[in-house]
Amino acid sequence: MTINPLTQDDPTIAAEYFEGRWQQKGRTLTTRDVAAISERLASEVARINGRRSLSDDAKRIAIARAYREARDQIQAAGQAVIDQVTNERARLSRKLFGYEGTADAQTVIVRRDAADRAAKLETPHEAQRALERAEANGDTHLAQAIAGQSFANGWGDVVHSWFDANPQAGETARQLSELPDPNDGVWRVQHAMTYSVMQPQELGGIPDYQVDRLADTVLDGGDAPTAA
Repeated sequence: MTINPLTQDDPTIAAEYFEGRWQQKGRTLTTRDVAAISERLASEVARINGRRSLSDDAKRIAIARAYREARDQIQAAGQAVIDQVTNERARLSRKLFGYEGTADAQTVIVRRDAADRAAKLETPHEAQRALERAEANGDTHLAQAIAGQSFANGWGDVVHSWFDANPQAGETARQLSELPDPNDGVWRVQHAMTYSVMQPQELGGIPDYQVDRLADTVLDGGDAPTAA
């Protein structure tokens, strides 16, 4: 798992990836945006409960709608973070292990052949030997392809060997190492915890699909109003 340097020593530090780097958001697992949405939800629930003109059923429906809106906003924000990190990882990976810009037809063929050969490597040991041969022969395309395939396979020692031979890639590698892996289970759990909102107690802990059904309910004699 890629370690975020901000959380390496203190996992309770929340961070967000913004403008190319990780920035500390505070010392709890809630972001400013999530906290603001949660606070607005709490205020709206209080206003709904304070409206004496609403029946208990109407209040519960209005609260369900308020909760659904807050939940959807927070989930959308969480997905935006995942998309941003995924796109940034792809960009940095292309810069580090791929090829940017245009190339002539012969170079495209050479790169494609190198990628095919690298994809056939089955073990880190095999990849390390192939990398050493490519570097000894001055085959930069194959060496880069092997490094990229090793990165995809999680063969860290092979990747670091390539870094040692290509120190100019160090800054890009550092930026990539600071990014989390959206496919990592532990990061996914922490991310889900960060981008979540507590359900109002008035809803009794029912599943979200029941919340959605309740929010869509229309009472006899009129719809359930939301807070003013």
